Amino acid sequence: MPAPTHPFRNTESLLVVIPDDGIDVEAEARLYDELCDDQVSIRPSTRPKSPQGSPSIFSRDIWLNDNSGTSLAFARNVHIAGWTSVGDKLGGAYVVYDCVIRTKEGTTIHAHKRYSDFVLLYDALKHSLPKHQHHFIPALPPKSPFSRYRAAFVDRRRRQLQYWLSAVLLHPEIGACQSVRWWVMD
Repeated sequence: MPAPTHPFRNTESLLVVIPDDGIDVEAEARLYDELCDDQVSIRPSTRPKSPQGSPSIFSRDIWLNDNSGTSLAFARNVHIAGWTSVGDKLGGAYVVYDCVIRTKEGTTIHAHKRYSDFVLLYDALKHSLPKHQHHFIPALPPKSPFSRYRAAFVDRRRRQLQYWLSAVLLHPEIGACQSVRWWVMD
């Protein structure tokens, strides 16, 4: 039997273990807000311009890289890793979903949200976004009071909420709005 090897034996990167009491959550939130504010300040005029001339014999005004500007959304990847039931059914239990959001900078954020939190974000987006962007927000999965604690139902809802959250957070404009940032950090 070979001797067990250390799991990080071939790692060349520096591994730093941060003690639980060493993280200033308030300072991290302020830094995150500053980074988000920097992203919002990008003006549309900074987007790359189409080159002059015709790339094709079929068109003189359509370029494939016309839409190559940077997205203002801060998320690169979104998935809901799982769910858990909190409390007992008689005393007001509820389900919490573990939303895993990977930012463009590579930071992973775990946001634990109830279904009602998704409803709050949906309502905030409908109120804060211009009317012409409302069709980009998909409908939330329906509520089901009789099967809300069944594992099959909750897992199906998890997949539906993952689709919904991905559509919102990865959208180039909606994913950058203030309502989304508040929801993720709340």
